[in-house]
Amino acid sequence: MTEEKDFRKRHLVFIDIETTGLDRDKHEIIEIGCIIVNGENFEIVEEYSAKIKPDHIETADSKALKINGYSQDKWKDAKNAKDVLQKISEMAEEGMIAGWNVAFDWAFVEDYFKKLKIKSLFNYHKIDVQAIAYAKLYKNKKVKSLKLRSISKFFGIGFGEIHSAEEDIKITYEVFRKLMKAR
Repeated sequence: MTEEKDFRKRHLVFIDIETTGLDRDKHEIIEIGCIIVNGENFEIVEEYSAKIKPDHIETADSKALKINGYSQDKWKDAKNAKDVLQKISEMAEEGMIAGWNVAFDWAFVEDYFKKLKIKSLFNYHKIDVQAIAYAKLYKNKKVKSLKLRSISKFFGIGFGEIHSAEEDIKITYEVFRKLMKAR
């Protein structure tokens, strides 16, 4: 039996996605943001983001497209889902997935890995920054909501108007750093 690697020595793989809706059976990932972070000092090792070409934009929820600012023009240079997700899988082998409400994002990504026959190289542990915010800020009466926008505002971290995986993952990472310093 091999000795388990100290979890602090594993990279953290912060992932955020934008989708055409909430239903994994009919909606698609259209953008992904990823930041690889050293697990010992939380410094950024690598960043990657990409817009992904939807195959079935006709099944999209119009509210979701409005929220994430989708337009054919903005997605004209979007990449193939398999290429993007293959790159994400290889970026931090054995890294631990992290994100805001990470279960939602990971469920979509994992479904894509299966559908596209991409082997997931990540460690099985998941770190939900939203859950850390709950634990660390529970007693702080100034915090009323566990939405990323609310928590980022609490920490003085700016936020744009349109949901973007690239921006959201950077904000999630910054909130994570602040939370890890909080007592």
